[in-house]
Amino acid sequence: MLLLAQDINKKINKVFKTFLDMELQLFGINHKTSNVAEREKFIINESNQILLDSHLKKVFHDDLESFFGISTCNRTEIYFVGKSGISKEVLREALKRLDVKDISMDSFYFLSNHDALVHMCKVASGIDSQVLGEQEIFGQFKTALKSAKEYKIVGKKLSYFADKVIEISKSARTNTKIGINSLSVSGLALTLIKNIFEAPENQNILIIGAGSLSQNVIKNLYDKGIRNIKLVNRTVKKIELNSNFEILSSSLDTLHDQLELADIVISSSITELPLIGKGAIENALKIRKNKPILLIDLGVPRNIEDEIRNIEQAYLYSIDDIEKITQDNYGQRSIEAEKAMNIIVLESKSTLENFSLKSSKDLANLQLDKFLNGLSNHEIKQFKSSGDYSNLVESIKSMNIDDEYLNNFQDIKNLDDHIIKSMIKTFFDNA
Repeated sequence: MLLLAQDINKKINKVFKTFLDMELQLFGINHKTSNVAEREKFIINESNQILLDSHLKKVFHDDLESFFGISTCNRTEIYFVGKSGISKEVLREALKRLDVKDISMDSFYFLSNHDALVHMCKVASGIDSQVLGEQEIFGQFKTALKSAKEYKIVGKKLSYFADKVIEISKSARTNTKIGINSLSVSGLALTLIKNIFEAPENQNILIIGAGSLSQNVIKNLYDKGIRNIKLVNRTVKKIELNSNFEILSSSLDTLHDQLELADIVISSSITELPLIGKGAIENALKIRKNKPILLIDLGVPRNIEDEIRNIEQAYLYSIDDIEKITQDNYGQRSIEAEKAMNIIVLESKSTLENFSLKSSKDLANLQLDKFLNGLSNHEIKQFKSSGDYSNLVESIKSMNIDDEYLNNFQDIKNLDDHIIKSMIKTFFDNA
């Protein structure tokens, strides 16, 4: 029996090693580590994520179970389950495949295990956002995960952790007042407008892009009594807030004409190149007889050329500038953030402990299945006919296989005899 077990052990070393070495990891770049000029170079979207998935699988094989990424105006992060210590290798391959250059490695952060899980929860709950406690990121995280699952790039282990992130983040927000009077990015855009214009309802507002962020901006404007809103989008799209108010977008071809009429421009389109250049604003100002224009660029990559800052009567604010706006009730929300962090840390610890326990059970099952599969048909028939597995349990518990991955069969040996018998019975019933 011992020789048989040793022979099986030689065949499954690699399986156990891979099983044990896998851990939750992440790397990313955000508003704390870099400016928008760097962040806009490294963006994860649906199309390049699929390409990246194919590339990383070819490079890392079994060392990488799966990954998914998220890009918002504040960050790009990639979460994955893989071999311990491969974060920087995965990042280098990702940057190479996406042809991303001129970003210092110092701008990236790398986390694993408990630190990684806590960070993911901080992100999803809004604790790690520019706007402390903002809610938009929670929906963005869920959308990114859902999309990755639909494209079947998320494996079982990563799916488990990501689902727990959503659960823990929801708990942190529900059981604290982290979101008390918080402002979203779209809300901060409105605050900026109100700080500059005494009567924003009298201004002509142009929205560029019709995604979720733009729709939130439109809703915030409407709720404050602002109705002079035009929308430009690549495709014709209707935004309907209620039965009395809807906006039908015009095409992107009309953008320059619309700029001539706009007092305020808010852009959050997905684009690789700026939609508004210095020349377009200079021409618009001539037609407007130098009447000032406020431009708020919420896009990452940026939608509006930064050189526009040098134009008199044109006032440009990027997503990084938005951060500097004073936030109401920040002090109270920071107190609630501490409470939320306690929830996140404790529930993350519990999640990892439960995962470790489940992994130990899975490993024990794997060890036992591999061992029992090595029995001859004659031995299996004998055990099944007798229905007595006591001797087999005793043999398993007395084995002393010198292998670090089998850990002297410790995962099985630590189980109660009746549990081992139950596992053996299940195996033989299916044999």
